[in-house]
Amino acid sequence: MRQFTTGDPMFSSIEQSGNIAIVKTNFAWGDDLARIIGIVERHFDDFNGNGFYPHPDEEALQQELLQVDKLRNFSQQLGQRKLRGLAITGLGLGGLSEAHRNAVLYAIALTQGFPTSTDQRTKRVAWDIRARAGVQSKFVTFSERTGNADMHTDSSFYPMPEEQFMLYVVASARCNGGESLLIDVEDIVAELCKSPEGSAAYRLLREAQVPFRVPSVYAADDEHVELFFAPVFHNEGRAMRWRYDSIEKGLAARPDLATPALVAALRLLNDVIEQRAPRFVRQLPDDTLLWADNHRTLHGRAMYTDPGRHLIRIRISSTPNAHRVGPSGVAAD
Repeated sequence: MRQFTTGDPMFSSIEQSGNIAIVKTNFAWGDDLARIIGIVERHFDDFNGNGFYPHPDEEALQQELLQVDKLRNFSQQLGQRKLRGLAITGLGLGGLSEAHRNAVLYAIALTQGFPTSTDQRTKRVAWDIRARAGVQSKFVTFSERTGNADMHTDSSFYPMPEEQFMLYVVASARCNGGESLLIDVEDIVAELCKSPEGSAAYRLLREAQVPFRVPSVYAADDEHVELFFAPVFHNEGRAMRWRYDSIEKGLAARPDLATPALVAALRLLNDVIEQRAPRFVRQLPDDTLLWADNHRTLHGRAMYTDPGRHLIRIRISSTPNAHRVGPSGVAAD
């Protein structure tokens, strides 16, 4: 990890390791914060439980938000950085109400692309990551429980995984756990291909159609098994879709596809991801925004027990929602 300062007016005290960096904010939102909230509130009659939804006129709303000076400058500096992960501490939203905080997070996300709904049921854009009592789904996702979260990419079980995601720390774990983890896909490939077996696995997983099971919380209902088929590595092997538990459940539903070669390749890759590849590990403080590339990094979290840990996640597509394939779009499937 190396430290240096930058001339950027909005960020300072950069700490960088590879393609992942931590910065501190060096600005105040001032009157622009109220202006951002006012614009968002004017466009939404229903806040959908303070989670918002992909707005039907999102492109026009995006352009209106980009007229706000602080938000435009923030968006430009975030977009110009050639990084795969960036943690921005001291964002300045800690004192806002839930609805206003989520409105600003939605606005930041919309200036980077097009926020998508999390699932087919709620259509929420801003998704709470915190332990939920009494969850009944048979396939509980990482965001609904305490403990660790294995390394994964978001929306790995959908046709068009979003290119970016944001995580905002409302309350970090108070149990000295729950560190945020990021791994660069380049580092995974380099580690995997150190052995002949790993190189063979890499080649197979660039071609094989692997079944991903959709978690129940994101599926249309609990009664039907939903699967999506895709290679693990894509974009000429420089990007990934990965969620090992989803793949294991997908192979259980389609045992005819669980060939010895495929199962061995997946196990080897999972070992490289969970045990060997270098990773960013950091306990992010409250009021931190973590942005990451969802195709070229995997993310997860370390073990924690504090049920008060609370993050907000927003996924961001480069494609407007009306043109997306899958349950994240505005139009019904």
